[in-house]
Amino acid sequence: MKKVTGNARPIDLKQARDAAENVRIIDEWQDNSNRLTVLCSRLHQTLDLNAMLDIFAEELNQVVPFAALAYRRSRSGGDFGYLLGSGGPHHCCYNLSLRGQELGSLRLDRRERFRDDELMFIEQAIGVLIQPLRNGWRYQEALESAMTDGLTGMGNRRALDETLDNHVEQARRYDQPLSLLLVDLDHFKQINDTLGHAAGDEILGLVGERIEAQIRSCDQGFRYGGEEFAVVLPHTAQEAAYLVAERLRRAFREQPMHYAERALSITASIGIATLDENESVDDLLQAADRALYAAKNSGRDRVRIAGDGTDSVENAVSV
Repeated sequence: MKKVTGNARPIDLKQARDAAENVRIIDEWQDNSNRLTVLCSRLHQTLDLNAMLDIFAEELNQVVPFAALAYRRSRSGGDFGYLLGSGGPHHCCYNLSLRGQELGSLRLDRRERFRDDELMFIEQAIGVLIQPLRNGWRYQEALESAMTDGLTGMGNRRALDETLDNHVEQARRYDQPLSLLLVDLDHFKQINDTLGHAAGDEILGLVGERIEAQIRSCDQGFRYGGEEFAVVLPHTAQEAAYLVAERLRRAFREQPMHYAERALSITASIGIATLDENESVDDLLQAADRALYAAKNSGRDRVRIAGDGTDSVENAVSV
């Protein structure tokens, strides 16, 4: 074996460490780049906002561990919020927008400070998220538009059907009460005949506002069709539903509607139905409808409860 003598170059330990660190950084960059590619692919597979944020959180957490991720967007149709985990003393926040469109805010929390390289990856991941997020919001807004009544801004019949399907399922699963109000404006045809349909449309908008103002925050109001409205009352038994209905009826009777400097006296008839154990959504709607016609047949400006002599009421009522 040949022995190497004095001409051998000494090893520079600092240079070796720097080279090893550069190799680590390149490997890490390559791994992160692959992770961003996977994130991009997965995000484009859904338009559901909650599913999208689940994917983002899962992929991000594999590179930048966090204790909590929170997303929020405020808008006229109501705030949207997403929260995963619980917070820590250190956080980073980002306001999200794309081409001038505000898309909400994102916040990450954990116990340790975020390193600079972690913050860089978070920003890269948000760059991947932002366009799918914008697309998800466009899809959500299209769905809401398809389920929103144009005159009142309330949910329409399609939205009512979906809401009842969900609440009936939950009521059965958790053994909770569920009630439904059907509200019909008395003699509303006279307003259309006297003031015109444009005035009638504007007054329907005021009616929607009044219903929303009188019901509880947990309740949901809908325009059922024409001058008829519906209110879904989750976690509400018959007696409590009657109190809500009476408060709403009195609000119509005691507070005139104002249109073109005219005070219009408008009353409402209300039918109440509470879900029985084996009833379907259609059964609940039909029971509320029978109670509503009982209220109209008994003189209007009334509240009637399904089952209180309403089962034999004929559905032939003058409007």
